[in-house]
Amino acid sequence: MSLTSIQEEISRLSSAERVKLIDILWESLDEARVKEIEAKWAAESEERIDAVDRGELQTVDGPSALSDLRDSLRK
Repeated sequence: MSLTSIQEEISRLSSAERVKLIDILWESLDEARVKEIEAKWAAESEERIDAVDRGELQTVDGPSALSDLRDSLRK
């Protein structure tokens, strides 16, 4: 099965099925790779929290962020 045909099948799945597929794919990764990815995300999260605490990064509430994203996709 080609990647293109897999993508076409995925597009037919419900949102709940896609979430389950994400979980299945994530669990199929090599444990060392998963730990590496999680460590990078943790480090990035800590850096962002520190930047907010230092006043170097502004926060945006969720609804505003989603609205801005939707607006940018319409352009």
